[in-house]
Amino acid sequence: MINNTHFDSAEENMRYDDQLIADLSEGKRESFFRFYRWQNRGITQSEKRDIPKDFSHIDHAYRVTGGGVVFHCPGDIVFSAGIPENYGSVPTRLKERCLWFSTLIKNSLNANGIPVTLAGDQDTSGQNIQFCNSYHNPYECVLEGEKICGVALKKTRGYTVFQGVIHLNDTQKHFMDCEEKFGLFFTKGVMDDQEISLKALCQSLKQLF
Repeated sequence: MINNTHFDSAEENMRYDDQLIADLSEGKRESFFRFYRWQNRGITQSEKRDIPKDFSHIDHAYRVTGGGVVFHCPGDIVFSAGIPENYGSVPTRLKERCLWFSTLIKNSLNANGIPVTLAGDQDTSGQNIQFCNSYHNPYECVLEGEKICGVALKKTRGYTVFQGVIHLNDTQKHFMDCEEKFGLFFTKGVMDDQEISLKALCQSLKQLF
């Protein structure tokens, strides 16, 4: 069953993920898949890094997975999943599991008219690991060469947690006050005339899974 629970703030959304992960760790649930609409502009950052002071005036929170700063726009689709080490036909090796999960997201977007592909291996020299959009991950989705779907993970002995965002919106429209300094790390998102239904995406995921 896909969980569509959402909250108004970044902090509430990340803490809800924390609770789902705690439930998984304590054996209170077998797994979880959460897909929801982000409500207000916000910032998330890996708990292993600091959130730059430039963003202190923006709704922000730390997440358990890695990567860099993510710019969240209202209407973007955000997701998280917790999958035990041994779970059905899901691969157990980490790289294969990452490919499986990313392919699931890619295929569900393709099924809804968004022709993304996986980023694959690229030259990572010169990347800025402080920001998601310039932090290369071969398992993320791109559209016409631009990152559209970012994915980060956390691996424990018993399970893998994925967190990510499908950028439907142009970051610049919601972060104009940050554009001069950080515009290089923005994404244009899916084209303005494209629309994706959260319900349709979830239905595609159920069918593919």
